[in-house]
Order: sequence, then C-alpha cells, then structure tokens
Amino acid sequence: MQFEHTVTNHGMPLYVYTMPSVMCTAVGVLALTGTRDEGEGESGLAHALEHMMFQGNKDKVNSQEISEDIEVNGGNVNAWTSKEGTFYYRTVPNNAFGTAVQSLASQMRAPLFRETDVESEMKNVLEEIKKTQDNPAMLCRKNASRLIFGDHPLGKDILGSVESVSSFTRDSFVSWYNRFYYPANYAVVVVGNITLAEALEEINQHSFGKMGGDLNKREFVGYENPSRTVATEVVERDIDQAHLCFGFPAGSASIKETHALDMYSDMISGGMSYPLFQELRDKRGLCYSVGAGISLFSDKSMFIFQIGTDVQRIDEAVKCIKDVMWSHRADRGLYEKAQKMIAGQNALRFCHPNVILNHTASEILISGSPKSPEEIVKEVQKIKLSTITETVELYFSSDVLSYSYVVPKGANIKA
Repeated sequence: MQFEHTVTNHGMPLYVYTMPSVMCTAVGVLALTGTRDEGEGESGLAHALEHMMFQGNKDKVNSQEISEDIEVNGGNVNAWTSKEGTFYYRTVPNNAFGTAVQSLASQMRAPLFRETDVESEMKNVLEEIKKTQDNPAMLCRKNASRLIFGDHPLGKDILGSVESVSSFTRDSFVSWYNRFYYPANYAVVVVGNITLAEALEEINQHSFGKMGGDLNKREFVGYENPSRTVATEVVERDIDQAHLCFGFPAGSASIKETHALDMYSDMISGGMSYPLFQELRDKRGLCYSVGAGISLFSDKSMFIFQIGTDVQRIDEAVKCIKDVMWSHRADRGLYEKAQKMIAGQNALRFCHPNVILNHTASEILISGSPKSPEEIVKEVQKIKLSTITETVELYFSSDVLSYSYVVPKGANIKA
C-alpha cells in the first residue's frame, strides 16, 4: 500500500493512506516549526503555543468546546511539539471525519490567545517542567540532548525554562503564530477508511488561516559544528538510583551512516533477547532496563544509551555497554535478526491509523515526505553489514562521548 499525495486549494501538501477495513480515520495538521526555530528569550515558546492553541478560538471558545465535539463521537484530540515541528491531530469514527477536519481548521485558523488564558495555561506548562525535573530518567535524557548537541539549534529544550515560560505574554504567542502558522507552512496527513478524493473534498471546504507566506526554511547545520564540545554533567537529586545517559552526535537522517546507526541500535537493543538486555540485566543484574537508540533529525542526529543502576556499579555498567556496542558491530546473526524484526515492527505499525499518522508526521519532518511500508523495508534491506561496522568504528570512540548523570545526593561522581 502506498501514500497518495496531492495539494489542497490552500496550497497544503496532503498525504492520504487508505485502510478500507478499519472503522476510524485519523487526521492531523503538521506545522513546520519547532523548538529549533526559537530565538533569544523564546525558549519553550513553540511548545507553549501548542498549549495555547487548545485554549479557545473564534468557533470554540475554550478547551472543553474544542475537545467535546470529538470526544462525544468517541474520538480523541491531541498534539505534540518536537524540535522541528508541531502536530495537531484527531482520531474519530469514519462518520465523524468532517467534524474532525472542521475542528482542526478552526483551531489552526483563529486562536484567541486571551491574556487570562496565557496566565493560567503557563502555570500548567510550569508544572510540566517540574514533572520532568522530578523524573530522573527524563531529566537525564534532556540534559544529555543539550550536552550532545551543544550550541546546535537542536540542543534547545522543548519545554523551555521556568524563567522563559513565566515571561510569555499574549504578544509572544501572536508573534510566533504570525511567523509560522499559515497554510503554506502546513502539511496534512489522513489515515483510515477514506479515499484521497473524499479527504480532499472535505478539507477544501474549510479555511486553515491566512494565505501567503513561505515554507519555513532553516539554515542547514550539519555534524561538523565547531562550537560543540564533549561534556559531562552531574545532577544530584534525593533518589536511590543513579541514572546515566551518554552518547554522541551523528549526521543527518538522510545519510546512509545514520541509517546504519539506527539499524545497529536495533541489533543491540531490540528487546529482551538482544545483547544490551542480556548482558546488563540477565547476566549481571545491573539494571531493570537499559536501552540504546538514535534520535533522527533533518541535519544532525543523536545516538544515546540510557540506564538506571546502583551508583556503586555505574562504572561497571558503562564499561559493559561500551563492550556490547563495540563487540557486535560485525555480528551477522544480529544483523539478520534485526532485519527481520524491523520488517515485523513495520508491519505492526501499519495496522493502526493513529500510529501511522504520528509516524508519518515525523517522517515528513526528517525526510520531506512519508514512505510506504514496502519502501521502508527496502531501505532497511539496502543497509549492508559492512556499512554498519564501518560506521560504528567511525562514530564510536571515547573522545566523542558526552555523559549526563542524575545521581543520589552525595554520590562521588565527578564532571
């Protein structure tokens, strides 16, 4: 099965994946702007605006009215902000597709940004920041991202800081909205029991905002960033377990080396039967969970390991992870196992409209357009074991690793 593509009357790319046998349809609007677009004093603004888009518009005056039309039909309303995009979406029974499109159009077209709503909703965002600060695993990963990306635009924290979020006013949101929120900077994705013609007809009936403007174009900032430095950061908290994320920067999501690293993360960390879990948990009792993975972005990516363990065994854990990373780089058995697993996971992903919808939005951000299940499998099959081996040897060395620790108070960990 393939994605069908056209352009709406508003100039928005429209991607439709038809699933005739399902009883629901998911639809979303992707705004091509995210955290990396923020300037001085705007830390967290892209995410905060996502919150404000649910606080009322000219058709639906508050969050209750925005969600009620969808929820009364048994559907759901949601959104997310990433470093490169912001996605608003609805999942509804087939007979409520028109309601979902109307809901999205009014949300994107006419937000109110009332000052009273800014004051109350920013308090909620501050609670979200506190939640992250109180979760050592989340805090550890957030800090690792900042350390690994350095001064690259992707190093910015999605949630922002207490100081920046507290300073946002109605003018902050009006300014950001006017800069990035208009149809020329959107893409629409529809997945479910609907045809391209049906989706296009419904979407063309609604206004999604002012016409004009250009697609958000960013300066490409690749792997070689002279301002980046290898770093170690230690944060102490009143906790019992030590948490560690460490990793290194990689290249654009579009290059073969990054695809090789992505596949290698599956080779060593694909599940309970794979080397990281087997070596660190089952054989050594070092942790409850351990993982490796790559975060893919348009011009620079991040490979990271994450573990929570006894603070007295943190060095042992690091050494074991590095040994696993290095020793399996040419393992043909794991290579073939990962190929089969990825194909299976891909098949399962394309069973669920909501999962397909969100994956597609992310794919558009890093690749410009979505790939069919068959295209994804073909890409995986093109990755050679020799490329994986060479890429691991190229990227993975001690002098490119940055370390983020969140540890119990008084732990003897030096930055």
